[in-house]
Amino acid sequence: MCLPVSLKPQCLVVLVILMITTAAYGHEGHQPLPTKGVQIDLKAGHLTLSRSARDVLDVRTVEVRTGQVDAGVRAYATIVAPWTHHAFVASRLSGKVVTLHVRPGDVVKQGQVLAEIDSLDLQTLQLDYQQAVNDLELSQKLLASVTPAALVGAVPGNQLAEAENTHQLNQNTLEVLRAKAAGLQVEEARLAFSEDPAANSPRLKIISPISGVVVHADIAVGKFVEPTEHLFEIVDTSKVWARIGVLESDLHRVQVDQSVRLVFNAAPGLEIEARIDTVGSMLDPLTHQATAWATINNSKSPFRLLPGMTGQARFQAMNRPEGAVVPTSSVFSDGAERYVFVEEASTKESSEYRKKPVVVGRQTLELAQLVAGDVYPGDRVVTRGGHELSSLFLLGVLRLSPQTARSIGLSVESVSRHSVEQILAVDGAVDIPPQRRTTASSQLQGSIHAIRVGRGQEVKSGDILADIVSLELQDLQLQLIKAHLDHELWENLLNRLQGAKEAVSKRTVLETQGRVKTLYTQYLNLQQKLRSLGLSAAQVRDIVETRQIVETLPVRAPIDGVVVEFDQVLGQVIRADESLFEIHNLSQARIQAYVSEQDTSRLQVGQSARIRLVSKPDVELTGTVERVGPVLGAESRTQAAWITLQPPEEFRLQHNMLTRVHLTTGQPAPTLAVPSSAVVNDGLRSFVFIQNGDGSFDRRLVRTGRADDRFIEVTDGLSVDDRIAVGGVSQLQTAFAALR
Repeated sequence: MCLPVSLKPQCLVVLVILMITTAAYGHEGHQPLPTKGVQIDLKAGHLTLSRSARDVLDVRTVEVRTGQVDAGVRAYATIVAPWTHHAFVASRLSGKVVTLHVRPGDVVKQGQVLAEIDSLDLQTLQLDYQQAVNDLELSQKLLASVTPAALVGAVPGNQLAEAENTHQLNQNTLEVLRAKAAGLQVEEARLAFSEDPAANSPRLKIISPISGVVVHADIAVGKFVEPTEHLFEIVDTSKVWARIGVLESDLHRVQVDQSVRLVFNAAPGLEIEARIDTVGSMLDPLTHQATAWATINNSKSPFRLLPGMTGQARFQAMNRPEGAVVPTSSVFSDGAERYVFVEEASTKESSEYRKKPVVVGRQTLELAQLVAGDVYPGDRVVTRGGHELSSLFLLGVLRLSPQTARSIGLSVESVSRHSVEQILAVDGAVDIPPQRRTTASSQLQGSIHAIRVGRGQEVKSGDILADIVSLELQDLQLQLIKAHLDHELWENLLNRLQGAKEAVSKRTVLETQGRVKTLYTQYLNLQQKLRSLGLSAAQVRDIVETRQIVETLPVRAPIDGVVVEFDQVLGQVIRADESLFEIHNLSQARIQAYVSEQDTSRLQVGQSARIRLVSKPDVELTGTVERVGPVLGAESRTQAAWITLQPPEEFRLQHNMLTRVHLTTGQPAPTLAVPSSAVVNDGLRSFVFIQNGDGSFDRRLVRTGRADDRFIEVTDGLSVDDRIAVGGVSQLQTAFAALR
């Protein structure tokens, strides 16, 4: 503590200055400084105020507490229904609506009948089935009557063979029709003939694929519908997704399992906490936003979230340690140094305060968290009157406390020689090569029956992504079954003809052989077609052996990678070869640079490049120009250059990330140079901060020459081994201005 003014000369000097310069004036917006009742020790950072001085300054304090400060990323959020909780419903056959069981707003269960369709195609199937049953019964009776007579020689053997073939053909026809009914989810019993005429007109039932609420129904009794129409839309809101758009510059601050607080426009006073379960792996090419996803259980939400709702998201920083938290108004700065005034003693007559440097971590408009400094929970810090107290501490030299050096990221290094390169600076973007960026689609028209993957899921080549219900797939399988049965039938006939020898003409045998080969070729072709559509060898074999139709066509991943895009729902009708999933293999990303027309002569294969990402400007990637485009863009008037990165990459790059690329076009001999971060400009002059032997800093005028993206040549003002600041320089410049 400083002694009274009359007893300590250095304090007297300070107070005399204060009385002369601030007796009647204070900082704009603040109380005028008192002319007496103030004792200050600059070296110790100690200050004593009398009661009158304290009252004039209206000094107020608050207790330091333990806690966390939320200064996380902010973004916009939209509620959407999960892929498996949102479905369209269509009919598998065309027909007329005869019964409607639900209407919009009704709650339905999975498997519930929504409507019934009177379909001519289904009636035709029933008639064909009845005809096949009748034909089979007749051929069975004929075969039963011919067999005994043929065994005793009463009828020719070829008549028995013809009866057997006819009976087998009828069995095959019935097998195909049964398989067709199964593929349409029509029970065989509904196709059987009944004495009741009403039962002889089976109706196609429209079934709900999920439980939920009917939000839309484009259907009415008497309406004629096609398989391509969406008749119902059903949404299950028991669980919803929050889709959050993250700015590219904030992407590195968002990760899986991070806490996020959501506030929606529908209920502005309520906050919902969730956790990020997926972060997208591709940036939108227009907005350059990434997507983060959070799942919310509506049963635990304070109000029911509905798809389409919008709001704001605030990401919480991961693994935030608790620490000393103070009001932001209690933290002061002289340009570089950040400090608080801690109340050390307070009585009715006077109060004592000490200036203590601090390092501030996360900070908002209201609160600041201290990560270093001699300040602890329970201390009291000045929140009002601190600006006036700050003006009492006159700066002499530019010297930083260890806490301040850490806070501003101060770093110092010796001046040395570097090659200041000739560079070409251009814009660029992360590019996933076309062979590692593809889409998955169905080769047949149909509707989405199941979705097998989640957002951002890693998949292997051949993995099933979704299942498609397709009538074309059903028809191909029926053709396969028929081709197999017909082949067996004619092969058996051929064997009998060959066994008969002279009793059968050679022409008949040759014609039968040709028919067997044709049917076998057709059978093999249908097998291969089904395999190429995505069915496995085991599935194709089972179709033939068990006569069971595979209900769905698999959509398989063409390559190893990550699912980055999918914008469909269950039951949605899709076209053949319509893009469903976008998959990226992120293991070998490259950079595509855009070189303007006037700079194309400076571009060549083999050039080295340095790349900085917009999302992570502090990270420098290196690479080499692999190839250049043969033409200029018609609109952009730029030439493309593709840069291969040198491994390893510190983090996973995403398609469309923006970059700044520096291509080396020349590499002169080393010269005296400093990092670009070391130089500050004041008007038209350039300066660096020199560190003295005592740890203080002086600002020195320098003359600069050539510059690249890393170094600036210094032609005058510095010598090798001078110690200069290369980090935290802008804060030193601010502190220097305050010192002057």
